[in-house]
Amino acid sequence: MAGRKVTVFALVKAKPGMEETVKQELSALVGPTLAEEGCINYDLHQSLEHAGHFRFYENWTSKELLDRHLQSAHVKRCIAKADQLLAEPPEITLWEMLP
Repeated sequence: MAGRKVTVFALVKAKPGMEETVKQELSALVGPTLAEEGCINYDLHQSLEHAGHFRFYENWTSKELLDRHLQSAHVKRCIAKADQLLAEPPEITLWEMLP
């Protein structure tokens, strides 16, 4: 996967009563992430059926630059709050678009 574009689907589930806080925390990641090298898009969505479910749809120019993003200060700050805000660990899957 080195040097190839990668798509990320990430599902984040807030603890009951923490939906608005999680929404704010995740929304705060968008601006800094869009400014990162390699970020093509970083789209945050909220479920219409489950207000506490959020999904990122992301595209990166390479796995290496995605890995760098995951080590960024803004991501690490968010991860540090995960235990108090999230019902379970985020479900993150990596994909490659087929021709």
